[in-house]
Amino acid sequence: MADDLQTSQLMASAPEPPAGRARLRLTRRLADIVCLPETRVSPQERWMTADVLEELLRNAAPDLRAKVAERLAGQGDAPAGLLRRLALDAFEVAEPIVRRSQALTDFDMMEIARKGGPSHQMALARREHVSETVAASLASSGGPDVIAVLLRNRGARLAPQTTDFLVRELRENDRLAELLIKRPELRPNQAFALFWSVSHPLRRQILERFSVSRAILQEAAADVFPLAAGAAEVDRDVGEALRYIDRRQRNREAAERSVYGSLERAVEEYARRGEDLELQAEIARLAGVRSDLAERLLADMGGEPIAVLAKATGMSRAHLELIAGKPGEGAEAARGRQAQLVFDTLSVDKAQTVLRYWNWVFERGRAD
Repeated sequence: MADDLQTSQLMASAPEPPAGRARLRLTRRLADIVCLPETRVSPQERWMTADVLEELLRNAAPDLRAKVAERLAGQGDAPAGLLRRLALDAFEVAEPIVRRSQALTDFDMMEIARKGGPSHQMALARREHVSETVAASLASSGGPDVIAVLLRNRGARLAPQTTDFLVRELRENDRLAELLIKRPELRPNQAFALFWSVSHPLRRQILERFSVSRAILQEAAADVFPLAAGAAEVDRDVGEALRYIDRRQRNREAAERSVYGSLERAVEEYARRGEDLELQAEIARLAGVRSDLAERLLADMGGEPIAVLAKATGMSRAHLELIAGKPGEGAEAARGRQAQLVFDTLSVDKAQTVLRYWNWVFERGRAD
């Protein structure tokens, strides 16, 4: 044991071999040249030196690579190839470059997001500014912890396609879905698509943030309704837009043709019969929504969607209880409790906004 200790002490105090000192000295000299300002070295000289330095670093010790990476991290015109190689090195080497180098391009960072480890991805997600392209790469390549850091980063920007991707991927993950709901990039149609797969508190957050009044649209389109009604030809796009803006939710023509005569009578019959696809389709026609949307609203066990339907169509609390159940304390009454909570806090106009957004989502085949 004593002999081993003595040998270790001798090795620790022994001078570095000449070959090691030569590598260290040459590496430092080359790094000095690479880091010189533009006034001292031409781009061609910098690139040539970087090529030699890159080869030298291939077999260098990690601590030496880390020292070079630290120096290059602050260089705005650091050689691209050398910078990428060090950024994809072990994280203890790459960290300063990945965290703060301004010379990394979006394409460099996308490559690091794809090929680097979780630590590399986490460092990219924490950068002061994360572009839409880099955020897209992190969202598709990173795990839940990386996505959480990205969503918390107010300096990150999410493209609509990235937000669509996250809406699909974050189902059943309330922790991340809550962060996404707070993002400024989230649009109403995306939020209402996410609505179906999140918990009660998050459903209420979505309704509170995205169920807005359409009063400004109704005022702007007031004179367009009679103009469109008197037109010889129906402009499909205009008609769809006006249906979204219109204050009326129920389909009056359907009520005149229905054997039930009103939405309330259809709901009462539905409560007596139980699940009935034909009756669900009739409720959909009377409520002015797609039949597949009505089917989902009535089948959802959360209670909030039924409350939106009831409020948007002007149904009474008593009719809400017929299809959602009465509120109470037991587990079976949870649906009724959630339904009543939303029914009491959501205005008719805002409920119609939500219902019509859902209708749009289903029409475009994006309900899943």
